[in-house]
Amino acid sequence: MCLLAVFIAFSGCIQSETDVQSPVTVSGAAFENVSDRLVLKDACTPFECGNESDYNDLLAGAPGGAAANKTGIADYSNQSWSSAFLSLNTLLDERYAFKEWRSVDFDRLYSTYAPAFADAEEKQDKAAYYRALREYLFSIPDGHVNVLPLSGEFGARSADIGGGYGIGIIQLDSGKVIVSYVAEGSEAEDAGIAFGDEVLTWNEEEINDAVNETSYIWATKKPSTNEGILLHRERLITRAPVGTTASVSVAGESGDVRAVNLTAYDDGYEGLKKTSFFLGKEVNDYGVDKAWEDILPQFTSDKVTYRVLPGGYTYIAIYEESFDVYEPFRAAMISAIESGSPGIVLDLRFNNGGDDNLAACFAGWFVEEPVFYEYTTTYDPGTGEFPVASETWSSPQPEGYTGPVAVLVSPDTVSSGEGVAMVFKNTGRGKIISWYGTDGAFGMNNVQAIMPLDMYVMFPDGASLDKNGNIQVDSNAELTGGVSPDIRVPLNEETVARAMDGEDVQLTYALEWLAGQ
Repeated sequence: MCLLAVFIAFSGCIQSETDVQSPVTVSGAAFENVSDRLVLKDACTPFECGNESDYNDLLAGAPGGAAANKTGIADYSNQSWSSAFLSLNTLLDERYAFKEWRSVDFDRLYSTYAPAFADAEEKQDKAAYYRALREYLFSIPDGHVNVLPLSGEFGARSADIGGGYGIGIIQLDSGKVIVSYVAEGSEAEDAGIAFGDEVLTWNEEEINDAVNETSYIWATKKPSTNEGILLHRERLITRAPVGTTASVSVAGESGDVRAVNLTAYDDGYEGLKKTSFFLGKEVNDYGVDKAWEDILPQFTSDKVTYRVLPGGYTYIAIYEESFDVYEPFRAAMISAIESGSPGIVLDLRFNNGGDDNLAACFAGWFVEEPVFYEYTTTYDPGTGEFPVASETWSSPQPEGYTGPVAVLVSPDTVSSGEGVAMVFKNTGRGKIISWYGTDGAFGMNNVQAIMPLDMYVMFPDGASLDKNGNIQVDSNAELTGGVSPDIRVPLNEETVARAMDGEDVQLTYALEWLAGQ
């Protein structure tokens, strides 16, 4: 459907336009043919209209020529495992939007991982095939480059990390690594290991070196930054195949150093659940069959939650950006405004992402003047380039909120969820208050290929650009990116102990900041 026809269908509700802008350049590619760009000067307009079908038609009508050349999901499911890997690598080399930005050498990756696929194919080892696919995709430092194993993981994950040693560790702001969790009745507890003990070595290797060598391919939400990768490595170093032994040396409060031998046992992923406290709640984020749909229900059955906190402050948690999220968000905002709430806590710590236009709309409820949100690009198979497809703005809403806002984020804040935080960061509106920054994966993500054994591979074939045409939020080749906190909550023995006792420490700090406003 052409854009003009789509605009007419909205009968004046959508105020959009097409225009030709000056060329913008990213990674050496010039974008000059942008006459079919979708421009949303007020990202809330389609959501205020409330017609999801019309909105989907609007999106389908852009971006003109590039849309006409789209080829759909590549299906390699009937190829041999090795052939499918070659096809996938070729597809990524052609269409991955951040190949230069992240300095990805696909020829090198193919040479590195092709033997693993060939060996798995020769042995018809499904677990080895799936493991090779994850290792390959995780070598690309982008949280959006991932796989959905619709037919299961063939025991690969449980074989690799199904055993726990009965402890958890974490690195503090000081650089010191401490024991953050000890399982009751475990060998670790029997050996006298206690919360706060300093971890010195792991299997006779200095602890930081050992952590940095730990594989993180089983991370549920794939990290894109050095910070996010470190967190998952810290959690996963304490995991191993059931029956594996490890030697750990720790120093107690008195300074006495002792070496303890531990054996990994099946704990039902309890150790990983206990070490997810940075979300503000213990969550089994590793031991679920379908991470893309089995984790959120552990938080809530809703996509938006709202409550009034002591002092009259309003707490709003947004878990994704989909069309049906707008109305409950709007209702929560109206309630906060009408009640004269002295401050809002906007919790994005487990935001799975979704629609960037909706994220821009959310931000519009807090800005005081129009704010440029992004240009999006999309791969055009007809030209082999990445033309600009859309332009979006966060515009002030008539019933917007002008009071102080504390925004909570985490490494589990990904994609469009990062976009909401990005607007706060760019405008200085409110404060982002958390232990860690966001994931650093902000591209235009889609399922791109179907691999053998029902493996659906996702990767971004478009980028988000700032008003100067530069890639924004996505981490770079140095693994720097995402949206970092304005105020970092201290990570020390005291705050870790409070978190492990069940306190939402980050929320406490957010409320303290609001009280100071």
